Amino acid sequence: MLKDERLLTIRNLVDRKGIVTVNEIGESLGVSTMTVRRDLEELADQKELVRIHGGAQSTNYKPLTELSRNEKRSIHVNEKRKIAATIAALIIPGDTIYIGPGTTNEMIAQYLKKPDVRIITNSLPVFQSFQDRADFFSLQLIGGRLRARSGAFIGSLANEMLAHLTTTKAFISVNGIADNHISNASPEEGQTQRIALDNAGMKLVVADHFKLNRQDFYSFYDLDQTDGLITDPGISRDDLQHYNTFTHVITDKTNKGE
Repeated sequence: MLKDERLLTIRNLVDRKGIVTVNEIGESLGVSTMTVRRDLEELADQKELVRIHGGAQSTNYKPLTELSRNEKRSIHVNEKRKIAATIAALIIPGDTIYIGPGTTNEMIAQYLKKPDVRIITNSLPVFQSFQDRADFFSLQLIGGRLRARSGAFIGSLANEMLAHLTTTKAFISVNGIADNHISNASPEEGQTQRIALDNAGMKLVVADHFKLNRQDFYSFYDLDQTDGLITDPGISRDDLQHYNTFTHVITDKTNKGE
């Protein structure tokens, strides 16, 4: 690989991940750590990235801070509605589905009109969104310790119950996806989500395009172990191509076969 090509690859990698280590770059490019450090110094001098201990940081990097559920409800609403409609279109009569916590998942009830669907959730707001139509669906709330910031029940009781349940599809909303890493802010919530994914016939990750190329505190699953990433049509062409290398990217357009 020529030097200019190597520098461009490093810059794109850092921009995509936000923060990347020297070892990660070396393994990705098949070059020595000494070469990587020289390249990083050159890119830092050109203001293309920020040099940090053990690696580099994108100049556009902003650490994720977890918003409250009420704050999340008011942002990217149109994108979330499109994703919720796409999710509803993927559900068929006879499905047993797990719907994880998340303000996008709370909108699914507005679009799901199909009968004979069993819904399992550990999210109080998701449960409440379906509650008025409990006679239409089979609705199961998984209990545990309430995490007020997200409205999710977590902990050993929730995990034990989910470990004994099998679903046809699981829809897991996340805070960040960076390359193959799926992450959120809470290790306990992530552990619960991992159990739900492991026990699902079809594992589906839910994230609007603003969550792509972002890493939150706790990585709890690998994207290439899932069956699909459901996002909105605002995903860029580059991101669509990139994340299709890990899993099948689904938007309302792809769901219509366009």
